Amino acid sequence: MKFKAVIFDLFGTLVDDFATSVGQTYTELAKALQVPIDQFMPLWRQTTKMRSDGTFQTVEASIEHVCGIMGVRVGPEQMTKAVEIRLQQTRRALEPKPDAVATVARLKDEGYKLGLLSNCSIEIPILWPQTTFAHLFDSAIFSSRERLKKPDPRIYQLACEGLDVKPKDCLYIADGENHELAAAAKVGLHSVLIRNSSRDNGSELLREAREWQGAAISSLPEAITLLGIKDE
Repeated sequence: MKFKAVIFDLFGTLVDDFATSVGQTYTELAKALQVPIDQFMPLWRQTTKMRSDGTFQTVEASIEHVCGIMGVRVGPEQMTKAVEIRLQQTRRALEPKPDAVATVARLKDEGYKLGLLSNCSIEIPILWPQTTFAHLFDSAIFSSRERLKKPDPRIYQLACEGLDVKPKDCLYIADGENHELAAAAKVGLHSVLIRNSSRDNGSELLREAREWQGAAISSLPEAITLLGIKDE
């Protein structure tokens, strides 16, 4: 079947899983805010859903929320430093996987419309234009901007509308978090699991990846073969 567009998930697909990339920077964040890491970390993790569903439209708002629960007032200099640490953390997480840029560029050269669809916090759309492959995409949809998250069917429809294509003309490539592949298929996209995540897929978040019986690839360059594109 001839497709007109390819829509990619971000984390675990084009870039590594966020948690794998951030290292010890949460300790740096707590230190900048002058709060105990053993109190800060659990509260920060509890805001994961709020950060990805658009509750916080600035980095400052998410930090203020957690510090407010702790009863800590953050000064301007502390906030500036904490925000920069968080943005640096996110920049590292946005480093593309090997072959990601080359694969996306090849699909672009072949005439495919390219979309990005990500459940993510507000830092991602803030920094996305600075990434090495943002210019290759025709549309990028972020849950924190749209206040919609996968597997909500409306966010897949937005992704297709952003490319001016029908769902049936789109390939959707993702690592299967939160049952995103089945949800995309229900909307009419053709879902493909990519098995290149560095995470242990024993987690509940990746149940779909473990049980997926549909089309699957093991690396991004395999998408080129899947689409029937001949070697140059």
